[in-house]
Amino acid sequence: MWTKNLIHDECYESYGLSNIATSVFDGRHSSLNAKYGEKVMEFKYDGTDIHTRYGKSRRLPEETMTLWFETISKYVPRDSMNTIIDLGCGTGRFTKLFSDYFEASVYGIDPSRKMLTMATQTISSPLIRFVQRLAENIPLRDGAADLVFLSMVYHHIQDKSKVICEFKRVLKADGFLCIRTSTIESMDSCLYLRFFPKARQIDFARLPLRRGITDFLEGNGFELKAHTIVHQLFAENLHEYFEKISLRGLSDLAAITDDEFHEGLIGLKKYCYEQETGGAVFEDIDLFIFRSA
Repeated sequence: MWTKNLIHDECYESYGLSNIATSVFDGRHSSLNAKYGEKVMEFKYDGTDIHTRYGKSRRLPEETMTLWFETISKYVPRDSMNTIIDLGCGTGRFTKLFSDYFEASVYGIDPSRKMLTMATQTISSPLIRFVQRLAENIPLRDGAADLVFLSMVYHHIQDKSKVICEFKRVLKADGFLCIRTSTIESMDSCLYLRFFPKARQIDFARLPLRRGITDFLEGNGFELKAHTIVHQLFAENLHEYFEKISLRGLSDLAAITDDEFHEGLIGLKKYCYEQETGGAVFEDIDLFIFRSA
């Protein structure tokens, strides 16, 4: 069940599956976190057609999704999650599973109208609401959420200090903040980056260091409860992996030139189709779990 008073009154406008709330702001803008050297690269999802292939290119096998939720539930009690925010939810690949796994109401929040439109076309649940907003302007009342989840979003946030204040505001006392992200330390576990040097250059500039995440969050009133590296299955074989990457559904690949992309794709295809084993492809992704003080 939904309670209207969870949302700021001035922001409330039918946050149903057929009605996505709008914001006067859209996209992400360049900035620099001077302390940790993370450059937030400008990438406006609504300025591309990436939404049409995002779901297929980023789809994770069922066993991988199960692994993620089993890992999260080691640190987050399933029976005490009533309201969850999936921040930067994109097309909602984690949103529905959070609702099902924790039997909770979930707000999927994203700045991209195109992404949210795709989400509403594939997800139907009375426990889910999609909202078009920036992370700096979460439209929930103080202390409304038990958990805030970010998947591959941290490096996109333009004003981290302001967003952390929003997390502290919307989370209940002892609420959870879960950050799923690539880091500088784990980025080279992604096979495709060997073939797209410009994309790797972008990621090296924008991805955080593990220490940068923990220092920043702990310096802003959050307590680190756990950090683990999830060795996730991304593709069953190299042929499937190539097909996923070829869809250009990753923001770093969308940000390079067409010539750079096609040159890298030729090299990746040659590698994937010449390997004798063609085995499963895994990636290392970091998971940080904090609690609000």
